[in-house]
Amino acid sequence: MSLTNKAKAYIRKHHEKKSAAEIAEKLNQDKKDVQAYIDEISEPLPFKKKAAFYAITLSIPVLFFVVLEVVLRGVDYMGNTELFIDPNIPQGEYYMPNPNFAARYFFYTKTIPNPSSDVFLQEKPENGFRVFAMGGSSAAGYPYGYNGTYSRVVSDMLSDAMPDRKVEVVNVATSAISTYTLFDQVDEILEQQPDAIMIYAGHNEFYGALGVGSNENLGAFPGFVRFFLKLQRFKTFMLLREMIVNSGQWLASALSNEQPATGTLMERIISDQSIELNGPEYELAMIQFRSNMKAIIQRFADADVPVYLSTIASNVKDQPPFVSIDEDQNPPADEIYGTAQSLYQNGDTASAKEQFEYAKDLDGLKFRAPSDINKIINSLPDSYPSTTLVPVHDAFEDASPDGIIGNNLMLEHLHPNQEGYFLMGRSFAESLLGDLTDQGITSADNLNPGSYYDEMYISDFDNRIVHHRLRTLKQGFPFVIDGTDNPYQFSYDPEGIVDSLAFGVVHKNIRWDAAKVELGNYYKNQGMTDKALLEYKGLIRNQPWNDSPYVYAARMLINQNNFTDAEPYLRKAYELAPREAFTTKMLGSIELNKGNAEEAIRFLEESRQINPKDPQMLYNLSGAYGTNREFEKALEIANRVIELNPNYPGIQQWKQQLERIINSRRN
Repeated sequence: MSLTNKAKAYIRKHHEKKSAAEIAEKLNQDKKDVQAYIDEISEPLPFKKKAAFYAITLSIPVLFFVVLEVVLRGVDYMGNTELFIDPNIPQGEYYMPNPNFAARYFFYTKTIPNPSSDVFLQEKPENGFRVFAMGGSSAAGYPYGYNGTYSRVVSDMLSDAMPDRKVEVVNVATSAISTYTLFDQVDEILEQQPDAIMIYAGHNEFYGALGVGSNENLGAFPGFVRFFLKLQRFKTFMLLREMIVNSGQWLASALSNEQPATGTLMERIISDQSIELNGPEYELAMIQFRSNMKAIIQRFADADVPVYLSTIASNVKDQPPFVSIDEDQNPPADEIYGTAQSLYQNGDTASAKEQFEYAKDLDGLKFRAPSDINKIINSLPDSYPSTTLVPVHDAFEDASPDGIIGNNLMLEHLHPNQEGYFLMGRSFAESLLGDLTDQGITSADNLNPGSYYDEMYISDFDNRIVHHRLRTLKQGFPFVIDGTDNPYQFSYDPEGIVDSLAFGVVHKNIRWDAAKVELGNYYKNQGMTDKALLEYKGLIRNQPWNDSPYVYAARMLINQNNFTDAEPYLRKAYELAPREAFTTKMLGSIELNKGNAEEAIRFLEESRQINPKDPQMLYNLSGAYGTNREFEKALEIANRVIELNPNYPGIQQWKQQLERIINSRRN
């Protein structure tokens, strides 16, 4: 008698607790059949079947996460967080730092800071020399950005010193990030074949993303945090992170009835506003900074990439401490700052300098790096021969009255003004050029470093943007601890086009480059050529891959019959975009005026292929053929001009002249 499925199910459930006889009696089955089935299901699986069973069992959750990862990537969850992206200018030729890459590090703070818009070739040329700049907001050039960054000064100086090399200086520095972020960038930077690395970092070790006093903190073990950052390359991990963070924020909000955090990025990222000098959190920050910097430098050293590591500077003379801690271990910061001011006013500048530095170190709100950060930076090159110390802090002190850094080089607590950023760039460039000269790669003997200050092309418009960014910054934390009830921008009435456009860039999402084009055209129409050129030159410096600002400048100069100054802009525009009717037409006209008929014909024929119905181009082309003694061709093109515009100035007389020449040659 065969067993039914129901009987088999009963046997599988009870065979370990009951005997075959008991089960047979219960089911009214033959004992031998029951025992045979018990023996069958109790027989161990062969090894291969068992291995297959466990493999299938374990693969189910793995397969789930693989599918989930594929789906999340397919829907572009949280966007592209790679360090570099293709900006499509033109498509497939360049990379640039990804504006969204910092989403990796900010999971409590929803405002994501952006890096610069420096572009570089996807395929590094054989004559390429590629440098990457790393760091926080000062390295990123805040509040200038664009042409205010120190890295642009480095690019200018290196390009002039190495005219036979394709120099690319790419700034990946970003506001509010710590050395954890810098470490996380290393592998992706190495993929781009750098020739050198510049690092200006240390101010954000307390409150930057993943810093010890930040809301974005992951603990006190640098090795664990760096491993955590590696996992964030997976979309699944980021999804789990967001779920945990959002659940925690919802629960905290529900229990405490607190409103969502508002204010500046500075205020939202702060967790601890009172960190005592040499206290536990302070020591953790020093351990974190030293550990991360060693790991960063070692990775570059392993890849034979030299690192240029800079000491950092801040405003000690004209920035009082933000928070004064009244503890027995250390004196209050504000008292020491007051002592420093008194010493300075009494002429004891050496003692004042020490006390200003001490007051900065005692400041409980550690937006300015304490002196121990520079001590660590100074010590690192001794252990890494491929690392060069760049003495920016010393350069700032040397350029400051009495050697005390203040508002002469700083806009507020730690961001340099234009002179300060220029000094940073010059310091880095001279360090790089010194090593390159020693290696026989180049020579900087013919450079005039001071000339590069004006070549930053910072205009009134750019400075007005700085004004509005600083005013916005200083009306909130940490300059105003309790915030402000009436932000100035809500009732501000801009004065004139420069102020209006600058205000729009800061508060109304007007694009910086679009505003500069509008302002340049305004100046051009007002006959203010120098001011217009300054805006166009600023655009060119920021977007050297874009032919448009070269054409804007050339058009304006040509309208003033200044072909000599227009020619370099036209030639650069032609190099970037050869198939442009205006550029080729005007280069042809310039060559014709020089008497270079064959070159004129080449350019004008290129223009003709793009826009064959341009009477001005055809008239000049006819003249070029005539100058080249190809009179029949010249007459043919002159007749075409007349077909398009019989009243074109000078065409009838030119045709008659050509006919006389041709007839005389025939006779």
